[in-house]
Amino acid sequence: MKNNKNPLISHRSTEERRNNMREQLLKPAIQNISPSYNQTMPSMPTQKQLIVVTLDKLRPYEGNPRRTKNPAFDEIKASIKARGLDHAPNVTQRPGDDFYTIADGGNTRLQALKELFQETQDSRFWSIECVFKPWNGDIDDINSKLNILIGHLAENDIRGDLTFIEKALGIREVKKLYEEKYQEYFSHRKLAEKLGENGYPISHQIIARMEQCLTYLYPHIPNILLNGLGKPQIDKLVSIHNKAKISWDKYQVESSSSPSFDEIWMDTLSPFDEDVANFSISDLQDNLIGKMVEDLNYQVSYDALKLEIDLEERKLQKLIEKQAEITQKAAECEQHIQEHHELLESKAVAKTQQPRQATSNEEHNPSSISVPAELHSIETMDEENIEHNNITNIHQEDQLPPLGIGNISAVEMENAITNHLAGFGIVPEAKRMEEAVTNALEFANTGRQPITNLWKIHPSRKHKMDAYSIALDIAEECGLAHLVQHIVYEPVDYSFDVLPLDISEPSPLQKTIHSLLSMLATNRVAIENNENHQCILSSDLLLGDLSHSAAISDLMLVRIFRLIRLVRHLKQESHQGGQNA
Repeated sequence: MKNNKNPLISHRSTEERRNNMREQLLKPAIQNISPSYNQTMPSMPTQKQLIVVTLDKLRPYEGNPRRTKNPAFDEIKASIKARGLDHAPNVTQRPGDDFYTIADGGNTRLQALKELFQETQDSRFWSIECVFKPWNGDIDDINSKLNILIGHLAENDIRGDLTFIEKALGIREVKKLYEEKYQEYFSHRKLAEKLGENGYPISHQIIARMEQCLTYLYPHIPNILLNGLGKPQIDKLVSIHNKAKISWDKYQVESSSSPSFDEIWMDTLSPFDEDVANFSISDLQDNLIGKMVEDLNYQVSYDALKLEIDLEERKLQKLIEKQAEITQKAAECEQHIQEHHELLESKAVAKTQQPRQATSNEEHNPSSISVPAELHSIETMDEENIEHNNITNIHQEDQLPPLGIGNISAVEMENAITNHLAGFGIVPEAKRMEEAVTNALEFANTGRQPITNLWKIHPSRKHKMDAYSIALDIAEECGLAHLVQHIVYEPVDYSFDVLPLDISEPSPLQKTIHSLLSMLATNRVAIENNENHQCILSSDLLLGDLSHSAAISDLMLVRIFRLIRLVRHLKQESHQGGQNA
């Protein structure tokens, strides 16, 4: 009988196979003897040290205050491509993360490295040295969150490349973390103190302005703010909001249909965010005042609201109000000097009766005159009450003689004060009236810009401001004041222009005055060719006839002459400036 068993297969009984399987199961596991397997698991560093990190293990900080692309990104990228990283970025690692996070400043460099590696595949952009800063506490530790956020703010602040609104948003997040940590409200002052303790000094006034910006501006014009609107412009916008709110509360009539000021502000401000490039604060202010006038049912005029809201108009108003105070101080000084002058004369008479020797000594030692405190107040009162005002030029030109130093005569002091103030056209009321009477212009010593002399030019005055005031007086007399427009320049020079005539059936006087003011508008004084603006004065308007008097009153005629004189002077100044340029 043929044997069919395979000689290569071991033939075991069932019991033998069972025992063999039992033996194999009882054997220990195979030992891994490789060096890398036997190394201990690396632990997270606990102190600051230099490490090498690849781009796939490095992430930007998700709470980075920067919301827009760094304006210097292209320059930074070009520098890294040419030189590599000059400064290793600081990184950290949260508990449980398998990647590193930028700790403070370096997000822009990280983005540049990623783009450079994608473009070049150069390994020097893939693996970089970083400074590791350990994360303190667990992943949600508030102290670590504060450290990393304040670190980014401080690093960006050193380079000065964060916009005002980006700083404001970052400070707001810091405030939330502080209040969460300490379970209490943080005022502006307390927040500033705590930030200073943590290495980010900032004034509480700036924090207050940031909060106003976030409350009144950011919800309506985020794109304009993120586009880089600076603090000076933000200050102007916030000031316009605050002044307009005060005016609205002052004039509004409570009714169910009237909108709130917040609604007016939102409706006025929001449309400007759609055209960031052409944003203009003056246009915004003009639209806001116009909407307020409309919503107040035209109970308050545009000009009245503008005087209360417009920053430059308010400065002009303060200057006009302060001029009266300066005039009063000058009059008091003049009276004081006159008293000293009379006292000196009486002393001189008494001395003539004394021995000749004593008289001779006195002649060589005139009595010194004490200077009243009012003179010092003239120099300081405007700096205390008016900020960045044209009145400060008083201290830069035609200085008074040194006060309280040496011996000066009453005549010298009186002449110095008179000449000093006369350069600005600032004279006591009595003297101004005296000049008006002397020139037969007492009837014209009234209005926004009283006229006491048709031809005199005060060397230190702002003549465009005078021309603007006179133009308003002329236009107001014939119902055209709303067409005289103050053109805002930087710095403010009170140029004015005249809008097109908007009256359906204007009178001959209105047509003529409109043409005249358009021709004399100071916004065009620097334009060489101005043939498009003409004015024809008819004899009826200028002289009248036997049946009726002239339509142009004596007061308006004087104002027209004075305005022509000022504009001619401004033209001459502009021409001379062009020749000397």
